[in-house]
Amino acid sequence: MSTRSPRSGPNVGPFLPLVVFAGALLGACGDGAAPPDYTAEELAAAKQELRDHARLRTFEAGKLFGEEWVARAPNDAELRGLYAYQLVGWGMAREVREQADAILAEDSGNPWGIYAKAYAHLLDGESNLAVETVRKAWEASPQPEFAFLYLRALAPVDFHAARELLESFDEETRAWPEVLRMKALIESQARYTLGDPTWADTTRATLTELIERFPNHVIGYTRLANEAYQARRMDEWTTLMETALELAPGSGEVRSQHWRGLWQSELLPAEERQAAVEASMSAYREASPETVEGLQTMASTYRQMEDEERAAELEARIVESDPGSYHAMVVYLEETRRASRKQQEMWQAHGVDSPEYRAELPVVRDAAYRYLERPLYSDRFHGGVYLDLYSALEAMDPIPAEELAEAIRGLAKYERLNPYFTFGQAPLAMIDHTPYALEAVDIVREGMPVMMERLNESRDRFDTEGEWDQQLRGYLTGTYDVIGWAHFKAGRVEDGRHTLERALAISEGSRNVRYHLGQVYEHLAAEAEETGDTGAANNWLDQAEDSYIAGFGAARGENPNEAALEALYESRNGSREGIEEYLATLDERDRIRRRDRILESRVEAAGTYEPFTLARLDGELVDSADLEGKIAVLHFWGTWCGPCIVEMPEYQKFDERYRDDAEVAVISISNDRTNDVIEDYLAKNDFDFTVLVDDDYVTRAGVSAWPTTWFVDREGYIQFVKIGTALKLDEEFSWRVEALREATTGSP
Repeated sequence: MSTRSPRSGPNVGPFLPLVVFAGALLGACGDGAAPPDYTAEELAAAKQELRDHARLRTFEAGKLFGEEWVARAPNDAELRGLYAYQLVGWGMAREVREQADAILAEDSGNPWGIYAKAYAHLLDGESNLAVETVRKAWEASPQPEFAFLYLRALAPVDFHAARELLESFDEETRAWPEVLRMKALIESQARYTLGDPTWADTTRATLTELIERFPNHVIGYTRLANEAYQARRMDEWTTLMETALELAPGSGEVRSQHWRGLWQSELLPAEERQAAVEASMSAYREASPETVEGLQTMASTYRQMEDEERAAELEARIVESDPGSYHAMVVYLEETRRASRKQQEMWQAHGVDSPEYRAELPVVRDAAYRYLERPLYSDRFHGGVYLDLYSALEAMDPIPAEELAEAIRGLAKYERLNPYFTFGQAPLAMIDHTPYALEAVDIVREGMPVMMERLNESRDRFDTEGEWDQQLRGYLTGTYDVIGWAHFKAGRVEDGRHTLERALAISEGSRNVRYHLGQVYEHLAAEAEETGDTGAANNWLDQAEDSYIAGFGAARGENPNEAALEALYESRNGSREGIEEYLATLDERDRIRRRDRILESRVEAAGTYEPFTLARLDGELVDSADLEGKIAVLHFWGTWCGPCIVEMPEYQKFDERYRDDAEVAVISISNDRTNDVIEDYLAKNDFDFTVLVDDDYVTRAGVSAWPTTWFVDREGYIQFVKIGTALKLDEEFSWRVEALREATTGSP
């Protein structure tokens, strides 16, 4: 990644503000404008004061001070950029963007305008755009603020890239307090991302260095205080918070942390805690101008203390002050969250079928509608509100179809934190409960880039490519399931059937696909019955039954296949008589059907296979000639193969079953690039089956799909071939082996 050090960029020393100001002043005088009412020294001091507010986290006063100075010096880009950061402390994305636009309107390449624009992206949740934008600002003009934002934006998106960026900075840049702060944050993140708890000590050392080198920066104290609080070292917490409060008595951020510690810890007796919090609130009021930001900070604390009356009083003042502000929007949002929390409490206490739970559903719905109908600052929280609305509507009986459809449209437009829900479960509900089945297909297709981006972001969390591949297959199965089911419900039966069968080919274990296919087969049976084709009708019903049984076996409990299977039994038998016995023998019936199908799949014209001499992981060579006279099972797989990974625990059991059987040789051939990958995977999962390393044998042997398994008789002829995963590998592979054992001859 390309970066520039302070020495390689333009001079950004203490005289830069004066140079910028001088240029702006000359331009203003040349245009015949009135001379400014401040000196260059006063402007430089104003910028330093804004940096001081950032250093002390006193954004309440910093915003007011910045407003005054931007009005006086509107053409100074650095001043606007520093003011924009005060607005970031308030979460005011729209105003931050306005500052960026004002700077860039005068100079499209101004690094301070680019910096402010990057912050606007970050506040709007556009992480990748924020990274790309602030990178341009940093490369154009290295500034401490730019370095901090670059790291801040990059760390959540790409932890390893953030570490590399930090290491690429020169010593002087790494010594900036803003960069030290981010170094500690990245080290803290490493503790969890790298699974190494010793990074906690490194983080603490960096924060201690920050305090020692920059004792007037409040963030070092508050971060160390938070770490002490988590470990319940309350004496240390008290000392650190007292220092932070001495530095920044008017910081709502610092005060909020102080109030939370006083209220939630065992530092004080329970009866003394509220008085201590309110004493700290009083000190805050004296040290800070009254702002909606401060009022909201105190209201939030009162809610934590369950003092709803005082919280409501403060929130009413916020709304009265500016009903269209960001902070008023947060007040409105809290109303919907309270309703949602109450709904969850009723669910946990009484269950989804209880009157108490059902009484809360219209409360949540109405709160969501009130929120969405208000003149809001932005649509930032729309996704969560639509999610609450959808959840309430979908749980109602009867379900209001049109309202549910509108809620799902809102989800699709705004909700990105839960894409698996937005573009998976919600479209299924649209298909099942509204007349807009094909619209659900559009929603799923439009959401595919979002889903793929989320999947790619999670790729490094998987130990093998195969595990990630299985995750991808699960997503693709769900996508085909929604599309196929939608087509069927919209009357496009054959399109639906083929798409659902494609979903099943990707992942055989999906109970939703099994259920939906069973429904399609029942529909086709009814059509055949109408034309008088009883044989075809029975064949379709048999397929429906098989599909339900397979789906029922995949996961017991709340499973749609169970009810569908019972309904099908009653329909075919005219009553429910004997159903308990039928259900009790499901596993055995399924087992018999699977065994019959497997034994019928024996290769009609068996042939031999390409001989091999392949190395084990320990280097010992295995020659296929040594397998003569034995039943051999040759299993081709790779750690990069998702379906292979899924069935490996069952394969281990199968290998153990025949490990001491002199008549059977069970051998796996891995297609991985390196032995290290295979060895790490086996060690992690405690697998010890025999693995041979592929030397491009798969190409010579014509293997083109994974997993593939050959079942070879004593004469060296392949009698069974299994491509893809087995539903119950240990059992199904054993059937093939025993069939070959029982045969008098395996040759054709």
